[in-house]
Amino acid sequence: MLYNEARKLILEAYDKGVSVKELAKCFSVNTCSIYRLLKCRNETGSYETQTNLRGKKPKLSDADHQHILSLLEKQPVITCLEIIETLNLPVSIDTVWRFLQQAGYRRKKKSLHASEQERPRCGAEEKKLERPYIWIQGK
Repeated sequence: MLYNEARKLILEAYDKGVSVKELAKCFSVNTCSIYRLLKCRNETGSYETQTNLRGKKPKLSDADHQHILSLLEKQPVITCLEIIETLNLPVSIDTVWRFLQQAGYRRKKKSLHASEQERPRCGAEEKKLERPYIWIQGK
């Protein structure tokens, strides 16, 4: 792999009239690498390595991110599965969960106000109250 500085030097020498075989011998690279570099410069106009094209492509686009965040503002009591079904996203629950965590959201149980709480008078009558989970911004 040639670094950008070496690529620049090769192209400058080629433009001055040095042959490809001499360049390959001087820079200790294969002639195919120099031809590939010339082709890349002719097609794109740049000789630099394109590191932004490497790696796995994101499943969620920027538009999907905006839709998810706007949906959370409208409806903070929503599950990841409901987000996927509402927006018709072709991703897993973990993908949405990871995005929400990276966006700074945390999942917490909604606290009940005194008027909403039904406290039993004795332990025998105790039943578990269902409290929905909500998404909050921050820690």
